[in-house]
Amino acid sequence: MKRPLTLIVGLLSGLAVLVAMFVAPRGGSVLAVVLNWVIVVASVALLVAIASLVLTHLRFIVKGRKGFLLSIVLVLSFIATLALGLLLGVDDPFFLGFVGAIIRPIETALLGLVALVMMSAAMKIFRERGWSVLTVSFGVSAIIFLILGLGFLQNLKIPVLNEAIRFVEALPMIGARGLLIGIGIGLLMMAFRVLFGMEGSGND
Repeated sequence: MKRPLTLIVGLLSGLAVLVAMFVAPRGGSVLAVVLNWVIVVASVALLVAIASLVLTHLRFIVKGRKGFLLSIVLVLSFIATLALGLLLGVDDPFFLGFVGAIIRPIETALLGLVALVMMSAAMKIFRERGWSVLTVSFGVSAIIFLILGLGFLQNLKIPVLNEAIRFVEALPMIGARGLLIGIGIGLLMMAFRVLFGMEGSGND
């Protein structure tokens, strides 16, 4: 059964934003108000999610659940980060260095895991599909960009070669833009489905 109030509010809000975008810059003030509301609601939702996460791990600690030591690390890290942020401010160099010292190793480890997963996926493709246009092009492109990433060819400082390298390095951006266009179209279709109550978010 549809929830008519939720559906009506969502539909009217979405249509108001669309109209404001089409009549911009006259609708700029409307968009600014809506964006401010979205930021406030998203911030509150994020705070609720963080509080729920911390409370969940506190329950794990109290109950002595398996792996509760990791919960202790999480809670202590959250308290330390929150206290430093409140005392020093989010623009303080020491606070930024403290947060960066935690985030950078995690990002590096995640990039390493992504590289391993991609290498494993590439090997699986070669095993399952054998030599085909897809696998050969994938392997050749990976080798080419690996060589370009080393920087040896760029150090030769040959004008024609540098132009060719710049052209090749721009190719992934073309593919990325195509992916972004496809994602944008998919999001647009999903937005219309939500607006007109065709998705499960409007169901009890």
